[in-house]
Amino acid sequence: MAKTFKLQVVTPEKQHLSEDVTFVALPGLQGEFGVLPGHAPLLAALTSGIMKVEKERETKTYRIGGGYAEVTGGDHVIVLAETLMASEEVK
Repeated sequence: MAKTFKLQVVTPEKQHLSEDVTFVALPGLQGEFGVLPGHAPLLAALTSGIMKVEKERETKTYRIGGGYAEVTGGDHVIVLAETLMASEEVK
């Protein structure tokens, strides 16, 4: 099984992220959920909240303004977000 998966985050303005990661936590409508490599296919609506991305023992946080997430076959996650800001941009 792969140890990473491709995460893409896109807003109406541009593609913000396209990288291999080990874990992502997303703010779903029914609560926060996490995705690891090999996750079952999933389509989920997102609410405004915090997205956590882990890559090589480093965790980055982002504020997401709602949208949708699609997990395809456990090796690719696409997040279509209304807005996205890195934690250091949040004031």
